[in-house]
Amino acid sequence: MPAHVGPIDPSRPVDIEIAGLSNHAIAFALWWRAPDRADWTLLGQGHTGDGAAGLPKLSLTATPHAQIYYWVAASNPARPHAAYHARLRLTQNAILLPNGEIGLRGTTDAVGNDSVEEWIDLL
Repeated sequence: MPAHVGPIDPSRPVDIEIAGLSNHAIAFALWWRAPDRADWTLLGQGHTGDGAAGLPKLSLTATPHAQIYYWVAASNPARPHAAYHARLRLTQNAILLPNGEIGLRGTTDAVGNDSVEEWIDLL
């Protein structure tokens, strides 16, 4: 189920932080679309090494009802069937938006990988 984050101030950028909180490499890709558009635009992508705490912050200036689509993967081949934890945080002016912390938890498969994808509705 998509997260509903906000309300946002359309005159200020929304900052998005992706963090790995377990001993896993984290990879991500984020796309966004304006409320009047059907096409998605790549906002950013990246990855960390094993156990890296944080990833670069991304910023987006959007209007209410814009959407963000995310794909986040966790990997550690040395730890198959292991629980992982990552987090998305959406802020404006360094203040966490209502419902702006999205925990991503799961268990890796037999080779130590898993991913999650979903979208966020900005209010």
